Amino acid sequence: MTSILNSEYVEPTRPYSQKELEQNRIQTYRSMRLGKTRAHHRRCDHFYLVKDNGRKEKEMKENNSNDMGNCSVCWKVNKTPRNLKNAASSLVSGYSNAFYDEPEFLDHGSVDLETSFYKWLYEEFN
Repeated sequence: MTSILNSEYVEPTRPYSQKELEQNRIQTYRSMRLGKTRAHHRRCDHFYLVKDNGRKEKEMKENNSNDMGNCSVCWKVNKTPRNLKNAASSLVSGYSNAFYDEPEFLDHGSVDLETSFYKWLYEEFN
């Protein structure tokens, strides 16, 4: 199976508007059923959007906390095959740097990075 972690970034062949990049993000969120609730774990400092109406989102809302103790990113890194762990760590680090605060302006690279992060987190090696 080919992993998103093995994929190379493909430079865009044309310019993208902010509206178009925002639409690409929305499409990614919809196709993966990501909600607006963001988990943020203090111990490891990982953060990510959780599934809309998923178990973790419900727990977070019930407890009024965005840190439920079990980090999906740490779990996923540990479950990633050994030969891809460095690529996974690099992806997590890149995502964390780019999206710790919501970016004021989007670029094709950051939207591609975010899409890759969520595909790896929610779709690969399940």
